[in-house]
Amino acid sequence: MAIESRRKLADDERFATGVAIGIVVCQWWIVEELRMPTRWALPAAATALVAAIVFVSVIPGQAAHMRRLLRLGLVSVLVFANILNLLALTAQAFFDANPGSTELLVTGGVLWVMNVLAFALAYWVIDAGGPEARGALGPLRYDFVFPQQTDDHNAPADWRATFGDYLYLAFTGAIAFGPTDAMPYTRRAKAVMAIEGAIALSILGVVIARAVSLAGN
Repeated sequence: MAIESRRKLADDERFATGVAIGIVVCQWWIVEELRMPTRWALPAAATALVAAIVFVSVIPGQAAHMRRLLRLGLVSVLVFANILNLLALTAQAFFDANPGSTELLVTGGVLWVMNVLAFALAYWVIDAGGPEARGALGPLRYDFVFPQQTDDHNAPADWRATFGDYLYLAFTGAIAFGPTDAMPYTRRAKAVMAIEGAIALSILGVVIARAVSLAGN
């Protein structure tokens, strides 16, 4: 069981790292599209943090605490960058002399996807102390409680959420602007979900709606 648990943890970490790399690539693209001042700063910081996480992950020994700190730093940078990107996109939508509707829709759609992926990483990192702590299968204080954790009949007693579960949680939160699958049980979980919902609502309700109105003119 310990070997199987370590294998699942390693697969989960590779999945999450791949998602982080994808977000960073999109960050470089979107800051160029939005022509933001000092556009390189946050994508460069995110790139450095991803590289540091990969480097620490291959070091033998007890590096779990360092990986957790780096991951927390990474999700903080990604979320902050998404907020700045949203502000820049909103300014472009309403204050540019001739904003293109197609460009706004594409950029807004990419930003919405980036937001979902960034918060999936955030949920994966903060819940119950992170993936390493959850993989230990010990007594934990969960930030999110999934249905499988309260249903002994349809899920094994040692069930643990993986990155795919947090991705689904972030996706549904960005659509419904609230919990639909796992329930937030701590204040920090509720706060992070509220931030995700606010960003998603702003993208869908302000920026993309503006693009649709421009297309109709």
